[in-house]
Amino acid sequence: MHTTIAFRGLTAILSATVFLAVGHAQQAGQADGRRNQPARDAQVQQATGTAMILGQVVTGDSGTPVRRAQVNLSGQGLRGQRTTMTDEEGRFVFTLLPAGRYNVTTSKAGHVNIAYGAKAPGRAGTPIQLADGQKLEAKAISLPRGGVVTGIVLDENGEPAPGTPVRAMREVIRTGEKRLDSAGTDTTDDRGMYRVYGLQPGKYIVYAQPRNQGSGALQVSIASEIEAAVGQITQMLGAGQAGGGGAGGRSTQLGDLLGQMGGGRGQQAFEQLQQQLNPEGQPTAAYAPVFYPGSTSPSSAATVEIVAGQERFGVDFQLQLTQTAQVDGVVLSPDGVTPTGTQITLVPKDTLPGLPGGTMTARAGRDGRFTFRNVIPGQYSLVARGQVRVVDPAAPQQEVPAAGGRGGGRGQTGPPPQILWAMADIAVDGTDQSGVSLQLQEGMTISGRVTFDGVGAPPSDLTRLRVNLVTVGAPAVDFGNISAASVDASGRFTLQGVPPGRYSLRGTGQGGGAGGGRAAAGGAAGLGAATTPQGTAVNWQLASAMAGGRDSLDFPLVVGPGTNITDAVVTFADKSTELTGTLQDATGAATSDYAIIVFPSDKQYWQPQSRRIVSVRPGTDGRFTTRNLPPGSYMIVAVTDVEPGEWFDPGFLEQLAAAAMRVSLLEGEKKTQNLRIAGGG
Repeated sequence: MHTTIAFRGLTAILSATVFLAVGHAQQAGQADGRRNQPARDAQVQQATGTAMILGQVVTGDSGTPVRRAQVNLSGQGLRGQRTTMTDEEGRFVFTLLPAGRYNVTTSKAGHVNIAYGAKAPGRAGTPIQLADGQKLEAKAISLPRGGVVTGIVLDENGEPAPGTPVRAMREVIRTGEKRLDSAGTDTTDDRGMYRVYGLQPGKYIVYAQPRNQGSGALQVSIASEIEAAVGQITQMLGAGQAGGGGAGGRSTQLGDLLGQMGGGRGQQAFEQLQQQLNPEGQPTAAYAPVFYPGSTSPSSAATVEIVAGQERFGVDFQLQLTQTAQVDGVVLSPDGVTPTGTQITLVPKDTLPGLPGGTMTARAGRDGRFTFRNVIPGQYSLVARGQVRVVDPAAPQQEVPAAGGRGGGRGQTGPPPQILWAMADIAVDGTDQSGVSLQLQEGMTISGRVTFDGVGAPPSDLTRLRVNLVTVGAPAVDFGNISAASVDASGRFTLQGVPPGRYSLRGTGQGGGAGGGRAAAGGAAGLGAATTPQGTAVNWQLASAMAGGRDSLDFPLVVGPGTNITDAVVTFADKSTELTGTLQDATGAATSDYAIIVFPSDKQYWQPQSRRIVSVRPGTDGRFTTRNLPPGSYMIVAVTDVEPGEWFDPGFLEQLAAAAMRVSLLEGEKKTQNLRIAGGG
């Protein structure tokens, strides 16, 4: 039995026919077909293996050979990456390879990079498993042509706007959430035309980002418009030819006319015009970014969908001058003394995750005052972040390692600085705003202890450990990095100066030996290798990070104003799980044409970037492996195609669950779970 599921244009053929077996992986069969003379391996570094990979690169539309395409090889047993170019028939070869697991990718200008075995650009490829002496003839790699977005950018008067950057941002899934990723950029020529090429299939946000080159060009434009208006009014009132031979003479006569027409109000209007004509004055208008099909609001942007090799014409823009404003204010601290170097950030609220630009920064002066100039209309958040070093005269000075230092250098002495923060929302409508007040306040604290659960002895020096916070998801406001907390000899730690946000607690080591940190699955960190009293190797892995009654490795820790946490427990364990298996087709032969998705049976864990959700491609031998999943009940399924990160979407998982099988993992269990695709699927 098999089930066909259509999801966002993708068809995932899922197999519910599975069987449980324990055994070794079957060796992928060797291919020994004859080829024409392939391009030579361009690797200079001497290799010692006896295996080889042969293949061919063809175009995605017609299947004709692609010459001079770059092919990259990476994987086990290689120091660095090997690179070669295809010959006139699109063929390539990598020789003298040691046994191991390899990944092959290919690229060429005007085309879209693609991995060997990938169903589409941007998808995961199929790892190639090689044995000693094996010659593997890879399937042809289909290199698709890139898509194109092209159009014209006009200024506010309908004339071409040369030198205007245009950017295409592709919708992708990052950290389990949709966001924008830069895909290409171009600058308009003298006709106002642009062309962004080499685009993957997908949906794009396209926008023009005009260059506001200070006040010069804009002032000339404003002065020209006012000068023309002066001439028209002078002619209408029959005042004769303007004197002075320029804008200054016309302005003088216009001032007399306005004075006759409106008294003091006329003179005031004339002074305002003079200020506009002053080339040293501040500009009062600027070009705002314009999103296709013509909005200055990112949230109102329309997506442009591109299929493989498509050239999308007519993505045009007309630039818009908008009234700008000056925003100034003052930062106040609890003790009346503004910390030196306090940074203020003006963050637009009408934006899209991953969209660059729009954010402005300033530094508060000694008196706490700050100014933002040329702010375009919109809704903003004003964020202030400062730090002060609190020194207890009665406490002995102690050395604190400098964060991010290299070479084991000595850091500053004394306790880490205390973080102060402030935030306020403002609306800018083109008129200046003065007197905005930001009241700094102390950040929150998170304190707790580090524990170890296992048969091995904990690290002897707990002071080499650190506990830090990782932001979960795309923050609405970025307060900057938070200093990691040191762990004392008893295992206690305190994170200070924590601004509002959504976080995950993490524990890491520092230095080598039992304190050496390394990455683990799901972003968790290990503490490196240690040994039991019997000499057995122990590898401590981050198992849980409880805070506020929930595990912050699974559910975000929400910190709000006045929220202090005192019961955090970060636990390391020396047992890790491993789930391996072989994917087989209906005849029992190993296959690699599917992706394996493992996700928890309990829907509460269907969270963005969950450590309990993984996707893995089997190698050419059909074998797959995933490690360090927390103990629990899981679902496992094979799908033909899936967009990267889509496996974090609860709606997608809901559809997969109908055709998935259950598998349980106990603490420290190493399990082999083979899968067989049902006949016809």
